[in-house]
Amino acid sequence: MRKLITILILTFAAISCGKIKDAHNTLNDIETFINERPDSALTLLDSFDTSLLENNKSIWAHHSLLHAQAKDKCYIDETNDSLMTQIVNYYEGKRDKEKLFKAYYYLGRIQYNAGDYAASMLSYTKAEQLIDKIDDEFIKGLLYAQLGMLHQKYYDYPRSLDAFHTAAKHYELAGKTAHKYFAKLNIGQVYQELKDHKSSEELLTEVLTWAYENHEDALCQYAFEYLILLYDETNQNDKSLALFKSPYGQLNNTSLQAIQIGAYELSRMKDPYSITLINESIPLVQSISDSISNYYYRYRILKELRRYEDALINHEQMIYLQDSITFSVLHQPILTAKNKYLQAENRYMQLKVKMHKTQKYIAILILCISVCCLTVYFRRKIQEKHTEVLGYIEVATDLEKTLMEKCQEIENISNNLGLIDSELKTSEGYISEMFYKQYELLNKLTSTYYETHVCNKDMEAIYKQVSLEIERLSSDKKSIRQLENFVNRYKGNIMTTIRTHLPNLHDMDYRLLCYLCAGFSAKAISIFTGDSTNNIYVKKSRIKDIIVELKDENVKREILEAITVR
Repeated sequence: MRKLITILILTFAAISCGKIKDAHNTLNDIETFINERPDSALTLLDSFDTSLLENNKSIWAHHSLLHAQAKDKCYIDETNDSLMTQIVNYYEGKRDKEKLFKAYYYLGRIQYNAGDYAASMLSYTKAEQLIDKIDDEFIKGLLYAQLGMLHQKYYDYPRSLDAFHTAAKHYELAGKTAHKYFAKLNIGQVYQELKDHKSSEELLTEVLTWAYENHEDALCQYAFEYLILLYDETNQNDKSLALFKSPYGQLNNTSLQAIQIGAYELSRMKDPYSITLINESIPLVQSISDSISNYYYRYRILKELRRYEDALINHEQMIYLQDSITFSVLHQPILTAKNKYLQAENRYMQLKVKMHKTQKYIAILILCISVCCLTVYFRRKIQEKHTEVLGYIEVATDLEKTLMEKCQEIENISNNLGLIDSELKTSEGYISEMFYKQYELLNKLTSTYYETHVCNKDMEAIYKQVSLEIERLSSDKKSIRQLENFVNRYKGNIMTTIRTHLPNLHDMDYRLLCYLCAGFSAKAISIFTGDSTNNIYVKKSRIKDIIVELKDENVKREILEAITVR
């Protein structure tokens, strides 16, 4: 009877092991074609034996990771990151760094889909830390492409360009030519944002030509639309019309962008059909960006047709949607502190791994002690081995004490991480407030200095110090540069924006704008520059007239708001 039970147990174990091995092999096979045939992979994964997923953690984690990958390749956007977080936690304690890399990557994709860009950036950064341990050039390219889009969303164009260039390099190494040209398309778009129209045109033309010749219709459409936008922005109407009449235009004349620009060109010829045409493009609107674009062209068309009231309504709708997107992006958590957070978290994870190893050693040791104790119990009398048992117990006690100390270290690290997170949440408001208080006292004192020169003994020292500070901010070029850097740092690079969009101003005009952005009153500026307050107001009015002539409404509004003294 005992032999029969033993045989049955061994048979069941063999069958179970066989099923587990087959499951692993099936998942490995799916992984080989998941990028090329994600729909087939998804079908196979959905039909997987659920009992194996419930009873084997390794199979569950691998299956869940592939399932997330297949859904992403099939353009099924997930927004709930709870499952992927579990997968990340599972692979954190394993040696398979490639799967951990993919887990962080797809966690970042899900967080991006949910609009949590800060969390997405953190996940992508953790994946990037593992990049040297990965041999898959294609997924490296995917990671840097995502980083490029995130940096672009936060208007960090230099980092965005670096990321897209790196993505193109990895795509080329992976033999993914189409993806390489998609990366070049992104680079051309960033150049367009940077107003480097020549570089943008060269890249977009290269992408358009390759996409058309290789029948990559989606890529061809994107390149065509970006080129049309570029020509429209730079008033190159002849190139725009030529592109519409070219084979590229014939292929893409049904796209939203093509219809919008075509309608605008008709409005410039005062053709009322332009309104009908732009209305026909409404069913093609699929996102907030599309809506902004449609309101923008409706505004331009109505303006050309001199329907100014209707044009104003559409312009206001466009501004409202733009402001909502900007507000959403700007109110994401501060990303500049991510490295500090990551360092602290890495220390925590290292200690956590050490703790897990210690627990395993203790468990093994306790098991060994138990076996030894049982062996001793059956072979010899308990009385003869009493001393040895006490020794084992003492060792176990010491190890337990060590474990408790490690746990306390982990708890301390965790508390420190909580403090770091709290500091991050309050830092943005604190820095902003400190900017406005930086020169508040000096502003008040200079106004008083302007109105009277009290020289009694009690005030003489104060006025002497104010005089020195005024002289420093009036004539010390280093101090003026420091002030401009300070304004740039804590007021969104406003002086850089001014110098970029108003390149023909005099140095004294830039100084005046810097004082205004720092919050100094006309009286204070009068002391710094030696001009009368009337001259200050005249110069400010003259510069405002120049600002009002700027074509970029966002830049115009940003500068006007910045030079309005708080």
